[in-house]
Amino acid sequence: MSRKVKSSVNANKKKSSFIENYKKNWNSYLSKEIAIEYKACLYFYSILVFYCIYLAYKGVFQASVLYMCEMIATAYLMGYLQIYCLNNFDEAESFGVLEFLKTLLCSSIYTGVSYLFGWFDRKLLVTVLFLAFFIFAYWCVYLINKIKRDIDTRNLNDMLEQFKEGEKDYAAD
Repeated sequence: MSRKVKSSVNANKKKSSFIENYKKNWNSYLSKEIAIEYKACLYFYSILVFYCIYLAYKGVFQASVLYMCEMIATAYLMGYLQIYCLNNFDEAESFGVLEFLKTLLCSSIYTGVSYLFGWFDRKLLVTVLFLAFFIFAYWCVYLINKIKRDIDTRNLNDMLEQFKEGEKDYAAD
């Protein structure tokens, strides 16, 4: 093979490698951003439910849009923290001491922000109840993710078995 052809082949390999790395990095980034979006929506909704229950208990049937903006911004920031710094702990395989400590940290941050911005009128009892509610919410999200993973695993195993059976059918022909 001539030098010119080898050079062209190497250039194509480098270009292909660059494109594959770009696709891989893009897909990884996109996957993380989707997870952040999922978490932000889920935890914002959790905050909003507690907030609306609190307001209804007080006899107030209108919610502050400003507070909701603070809540969604907090949920997005916490999503980034969870994904990039805390190893996506609410989607872990098991819920051990480390996951509980991360749950406690995130719940405490949410609670601190709620107190700072006065979502619950800085009432200590309501703020403590919010902390307990959020710890429970994290545990529920962990369970939901685990159940979904188990279902997905079963479905993939069933598909693999069907594929293997299909290969056997073709091999018999």
